[in-house]
Amino acid sequence: MNYFLALLFVLNLSPEKNDLGLKLELGKTYSQTYVSRIDIAQTINGIEQEQKMEIKGGMDFRVIQSLEDRYIMSTSYTSLIMKMNSFMGETTFSSENNEENLLSKILKDMKGKEFTVEMYKNGVIRQIKDIENLYSGIFESFPEVPQLQKQQIFSQLESAYGEKAFKGNIEMITAIFPDSKVKVGEHWNNSVKLESGMSGLINNTFTLSKFDKENVIVEGVSKIVTEDKEAYVDVNGMPVKYNLSGTMKSTFKLDPISNWILEGTVEQEISGNVEIKDNPNIPGGMVIPMIMIHNMIIGQ
Repeated sequence: MNYFLALLFVLNLSPEKNDLGLKLELGKTYSQTYVSRIDIAQTINGIEQEQKMEIKGGMDFRVIQSLEDRYIMSTSYTSLIMKMNSFMGETTFSSENNEENLLSKILKDMKGKEFTVEMYKNGVIRQIKDIENLYSGIFESFPEVPQLQKQQIFSQLESAYGEKAFKGNIEMITAIFPDSKVKVGEHWNNSVKLESGMSGLINNTFTLSKFDKENVIVEGVSKIVTEDKEAYVDVNGMPVKYNLSGTMKSTFKLDPISNWILEGTVEQEISGNVEIKDNPNIPGGMVIPMIMIHNMIIGQ
């Protein structure tokens, strides 16, 4: 066998490269559920405090336009539930019951409102339109709520569900695909920007661990860093800056036909300091050491 034939023989035995880009069907709705559990330990004035949060939700993505390199999807929440547990006690807000508290009513009102997500086939979001529909008119049924409280609630909703927050939170579990075909065992890299509260970067390395007719498995290891450690952001009217870093591990099971995520787990551990600048509410400022552990389960 000459060298050329031997090379062809070796190439034919090489593992096949696979296209992992999204392959969504026009008119079809793709669903996703998530359960996030967040444990925060922080030290304030020498006193250790713990806070636990559980955030559950469901989303529908209906493909309304299929382009060469991306999809345009009509998107809406199917459920929104938040549970918080701190030294002050446990509080639950939910779109799924008839509780009389204001935030539960607001979450219920946000449910089902549509906005548009334009997503590339590698899972990166190109743009989001009309996300303000989520909380437009939410106070029309609550004329008794003071204007200052309305502004505070609106600011919190925008921070949690606004365009920048939504883009970072969704890309953390959708922007997992390579820009070219890959074979089992091959790696690729990307970065996702977070802008909910802290402005940070998640630098990812993904690996195609398994690919067959029944299972497509992608695994990731990531590093999380504050993008600008000197930048202050406004938090409840106070200037705050973050110096945090951490790691993340993720595993995703994809549908073999569409590559839509069927199941997934994400584990984050982040630590560092949060610094509150001198202000009338906290004269002299404050540095708060913090550790945050975040576990997420993704399903359909």
